[in-house]
Amino acid sequence: QVPHLNWFFYLPRICNHCSSPGCLAACPRGAIFKRAQDGVVLVDQEKCEGLRYCVAGCPYKKVYFNPMTGTSEKCIACYPKLETGLQPQCFVNCIGKIRFAGWISKPENAKADNPIDFLVHVKKVALPLFPQLGLEPNVYYIPPIHAPAGFLRQMFGPGAEAAVKAYRAAKDD
Repeated sequence: QVPHLNWFFYLPRICNHCSSPGCLAACPRGAIFKRAQDGVVLVDQEKCEGLRYCVAGCPYKKVYFNPMTGTSEKCIACYPKLETGLQPQCFVNCIGKIRFAGWISKPENAKADNPIDFLVHVKKVALPLFPQLGLEPNVYYIPPIHAPAGFLRQMFGPGAEAAVKAYRAAKDD
């Protein structure tokens, strides 16, 4: 008998507000822009003509066409809340309280008291989704420890196995 190789994990994917967004590069109208103050990627609804190149240009499938408005839309990271120091709504309402919003430092300036620096740079357990695409996503995930190594490499890049190993080591401490 062949053992069952079924496995499952939940990956709550949100817009990655990439440093080099594929949706922005794909828009011929210049309707997508990245805010300098916080890196939030937005669609200018006045400029958007609903050509949908941005929908095709986002490998994370987070831009969608709204047939009611005739424009493309996406997560706005609740930027009005960010401007007042509040967390995005999906972070506030996360049942598992597993989402953290904040700023990541360069690796050489990592601060152990910053939760994002701690997970990404200090413990090295959190990775971006599809880093191999070169879009520099700004959302990090802790890879599931029971998924096949090949799947993890595909989803989280070549550092996935090291992140799982680091997570297991931290869990055993």
